[in-house]
Amino acid sequence: MIQRLLPVGYAWMVVQGLLAVFLPKQAIKLNAKLVLWGYENPGDLEPEGWYVRSTRVAGLGMLVTGVTGLLAGELVEDDADEESSDGDDDGELFDGDDDPVELDI
Repeated sequence: MIQRLLPVGYAWMVVQGLLAVFLPKQAIKLNAKLVLWGYENPGDLEPEGWYVRSTRVAGLGMLVTGVTGLLAGELVEDDADEESSDGDDDGELFDGDDDPVELDI
């Protein structure tokens, strides 16, 4: 179930990231209205310059994370399709080989 919701969350991060990167003051006002809905005058608050810059940087992080998550989800789906089309999957998680694995680095 959670696998179906991950792309929605990543897409939401992309939208929030785009809004925060390109329109940081509007993103701050929107978030203030959502978070401070019980207070009297949340629209009267003015963000300082450092907060607008940090919102823009956080938006860039959300944008990169969302795009990476969406691309990684596509890769996982492609890998799952390839594995299921191989036909040699017998439903076992382990092949029963308990020998240590050696890696050359």
